[in-house]
Amino acid sequence: MSEAPILDAAVLDDLIDHIGEDAVRGIVELFVAECRDLAGAIAAAATPQAAGRAAHSLKSSAGQLGASALAEAARAIETAAETGSPRLPVLVAVLIDCAARSQTALAARLR
Repeated sequence: MSEAPILDAAVLDDLIDHIGEDAVRGIVELFVAECRDLAGAIAAAATPQAAGRAAHSLKSSAGQLGASALAEAARAIETAAETGSPRLPVLVAVLIDCAARSQTALAARLR
């Protein structure tokens, strides 16, 4: 399986075509705030289940904006939380890095 791209520009372009660049900018601004909150909640989660719930929300939002790698990282956390995987802390670190790179890529794309 190949690694998902940080940003799938085709998904973002399709969204821009449907609702306009200004609307997408507003959505991305909301997403960045939500992404920081959810990534923080995942990192600070008291239980794997709490991490999984936050990851599920982040997975959906990221996927809708074309932040493919972030959606995949969130999916991996969601699965690890469900199965009790000991890899959960490593996956959280990957997600935190991916979230920062995704936010940068989205901002750069909409300049």
